This record gives sequence, structure tokens and C-alpha cells, in this order.
Amino acid sequence: MKSKLLSLSALIFLSTTLALSVKHERGSVELATPAKRVVALEYSFADTLLALGVTPVGAALGSQGGDRGAPPYLRSLTAKIPATGSRAQPSLETIAALRPQLILVDAFVQGEIYPQLAKLAPTAAFQSRRGSLDDLNAQTLAIGQLVGREAAAKQVLADQRSLILKAKAFTKKNAPAFVAAVVTPKSFTVHTNQSFVGSFLEALGRENALSPKGDQTQYEVSLEGLVALNPQTLVLFAAPDEAPITHEWKKSPLWQKLSAVQRGRVYVFDRDNWTRGRGPLALKLMVAQAIESRLLQAAAPSAAFQGQ
Repeated sequence: MKSKLLSLSALIFLSTTLALSVKHERGSVELATPAKRVVALEYSFADTLLALGVTPVGAALGSQGGDRGAPPYLRSLTAKIPATGSRAQPSLETIAALRPQLILVDAFVQGEIYPQLAKLAPTAAFQSRRGSLDDLNAQTLAIGQLVGREAAAKQVLADQRSLILKAKAFTKKNAPAFVAAVVTPKSFTVHTNQSFVGSFLEALGRENALSPKGDQTQYEVSLEGLVALNPQTLVLFAAPDEAPITHEWKKSPLWQKLSAVQRGRVYVFDRDNWTRGRGPLALKLMVAQAIESRLLQAAAPSAAFQGQ
């Protein structure tokens, strides 16, 4: 009997030590074993899982609620992954049918339905859309732990640091600070040094002119507000199939007064790849384009990044 009790105690201790407990925005998520069936409700989570060699059983790849589907760089990699609705409108029924062992959600986008999702499976919430590069890197490690790929996650981050270090060799020292913004047909939203893309460019050695406004790492400004900032370098993220608001602004004398316009230092990138992916795979593309565009060198943008 004593021997059996000791064996039972050993099993209980072993199961406790093997259990995974990872902190996230809504507390902590605990798993008895690493998750194999994972649903990703943000592109960055799908990107990270794929970078770690894990294919999600479902992901928010739909276009409901004004979403645009997977960013171009992710489309071929996610073509066979079942869609669970969009980020803005995930389908609880579809997610449940996939029998996930883990659901990864955006603390900002899916915050209101977190309790419902948590009833379907263990659910971890991270700041993706409102997160910085440091936040996203921390998530890579956390996700790696949850899916039993911690070593792979550490290697991904090590490779990323090496890539960024190599890219910084192209960066011109003491280059003027930049203002970065996502431009849509109706809005001009600046991304501060605590946003993902804003902090990413700072990691490459360029200085972001803007800090958060209160708790807003991203916020809208008008043409008059942009003129007041008068950046010497302007980095824009637009969709190739849309006519951004800046097309109208270019007709205004105010736009022509901008130092960045007069200096010929306005760079335009695909916003779907740069501001929606936010993962290790997206970052490789972004590093390459930051160099190719001549943004890091503070030189006039190459033809592919001049915009229309």
C-alpha cells in the first residue's frame, strides 16, 4: 500500500511539473500537454505558428466585417487552412467544430468575446494589433511554449536579431526622424514608436518622431495635423487596390509644403504585408523592403516604393 501511495504521489508530481502555464493578457492558460490543434484569430498568430513549423487547424482568414483576408505574403501558406470567419467576426460554431486544444486571440479585437471562446478551449489573449515589436517577440516565445516548440521559437528570435543587426549596417546615422502612417481612402493613422511597425523601424536604426498619445499607439491625424508635424521623412502604408486619402491631399498646397515631399523622402509600402502580418515571416519581407526601398539609407525611394 505504501509503495502504491508513493507511486501515485510521483505521478501527481510528474503531471504537475509537465503542465504548461503561460501568462497572457487575461491571466494564464494551462495545458496538460503542448497543443497540437490550434486556432489562430489574428494573422500574426498564424504567421508565428507557421514560422515554428505548426499548421493551425483554423484561422481568421475571412473577409467578413470589412477584413481583407490573409496578407499577400501569407496567402499561399494559408490556402488550405480552414477559415473561422474573419478577425472582426469569428464563427464560434466553426471554431468549436475544429475541436481546438488552444485558441489564440487578439486582446483588443476579440476581447469582448474572450469568455465565449474560453468556453470552447483554453484561450490565450495577446496584444497583436496594438502591440510593439517587443510584444510580438514575447508572443513568439509564449506560443512556442504552448505548442511545444520553445527551442524553435528561441531560434526564430535569434535569427531575427541577427537579421536586424545586419540590416542596421545599411542605416544612415543621424537620419531625420520619420512619421509612419497607414492610409486608407478615408483616414490617415500614424503609428508611433510603440506600434509594431513604428517600433520595428526604430529597431532598424531609424528614429520615429511620434510617441503614443495617452494609451493610443496609433491615432488619426488630419492634413493640417500632419503639416504641424512637418516630418522630413514620411513612411506610408497603403493598399495597392485602394485610392488612399493622400491622393486627395496631394492636390492641396499644404501637402506640397511638407518637408518630406519637398525633399523627395516619401516611401510607400503595401499595408497588408507591413501592418497586418506582424510575425516572424512578415518581418523577413519587411527587412528586405526597408533596404530595397532605400528607407534605411535615407536616400530617395526606389521606383517600386514611390507610390502613385
